[in-house]
Amino acid sequence: MTNLEFLQACNPSFSICLQKEENYYIDLAAARGENVVKRMRRAIALSPNKPTYQLLSGQIGSGKSTELLRLKFELEQQGFAVIYCAVDQYLQIHDLGLAELWLVILKLILQQLESKGDSISLTYLPNAIAETEKWMRIIPSVNTSTSGQRLQRILQTLQDNDQNRRQLHRHLETRLTNLLIVAIEEVTGVAVDRVKQTGKKGLVILVDNLDRLSIEQSDLIFGKGGKYLRQFQCHTIYTLPLKASIHLSEQFQLKGTVLITLPNLQLCDRNDVVKPESLNLLRQVVLARMLPNIAPELRLEQVTNCFDRLETLDRLCLASHGHLPYLLSLLQGCLQSQDPPIYLDTLNRVLESDRATRLSTISDRDRQALQKSLTSDYALTPEALNLCRRLLLFDHHDDHGYWFSSSFVTNK
Repeated sequence: MTNLEFLQACNPSFSICLQKEENYYIDLAAARGENVVKRMRRAIALSPNKPTYQLLSGQIGSGKSTELLRLKFELEQQGFAVIYCAVDQYLQIHDLGLAELWLVILKLILQQLESKGDSISLTYLPNAIAETEKWMRIIPSVNTSTSGQRLQRILQTLQDNDQNRRQLHRHLETRLTNLLIVAIEEVTGVAVDRVKQTGKKGLVILVDNLDRLSIEQSDLIFGKGGKYLRQFQCHTIYTLPLKASIHLSEQFQLKGTVLITLPNLQLCDRNDVVKPESLNLLRQVVLARMLPNIAPELRLEQVTNCFDRLETLDRLCLASHGHLPYLLSLLQGCLQSQDPPIYLDTLNRVLESDRATRLSTISDRDRQALQKSLTSDYALTPEALNLCRRLLLFDHHDDHGYWFSSSFVTNK
């Protein structure tokens, strides 16, 4: 691999698509303590003719996108048609509402249907589109004939105009809600029929990157709007913020909502003793990015092509606390400093620089919150979540519960 390929593969934002980059993927279920992909896949496979509705939460960077792409691959292998939607590619997450989410999903389903070239007879969707266009004062174009193209124009107009988005949120409370709901039922019903006619077992929609929503947005979409998300006549899985899953847990329990949390890696136990199996999996995560064309069982034999010695790789893994994006960002920092093999001195400089940068952001209030999180009973409070997001605090779990660790507690 070239240096550029190294850097691209080690970028924390690099999502692995199993159909194209299978060599980069490492199954971390054993280190997580639960096979979340298998659980979600079985829920769908055991209910092929009845729609399922699942929510996936977890810390940002815990690997939800990678696992959803793995789920997509496995479901397609089992005969399902799967649509993966990274919402932030189409909408601005910070101002996302339920209506825009519906419109994006409808657009993607129609895009799949229309790509087949078959005629689609729909009754309710054209009414919903016409009403939305009328309200937004969008003049129909002779070059925009299909429903999918018209939805794309609506979404583009919403993205270009903040006032339109705010008005849409208010308008949703009136007639537009009912129009969109019946359109969703209609379109997903037609889509399921079409995929089954081609021999598929059903349709699955995976909606990713909603874990970046605020609590208020999550409440509107998954709390108050949860009953509407169930209107799809196909299988759906949505990601949501971990803090929202905690905030809305009582509502979810009352409604029988399936909520799944993707656990972080169990790299060490409560006494800070390293778990050999987990450490070996993290080694493979790093080596797979650097030696993707080498068989997994042979990668450790070539570790000196990547690091001066195995202990350097282990120090990198342990410094990450099992947090995958953090691990890859540290690795990327090393690769920006020197070509492989990476020497211990280089890694130490990267770690010292990273530590100094993070320490400079810690306020007295942060120190108090860190001390409280580490010495009190586990509680995923807003303060603790903020510290986890900033990689000043890391949460872990085992069969007996959860706890925190940190490398950033200092005496002032």
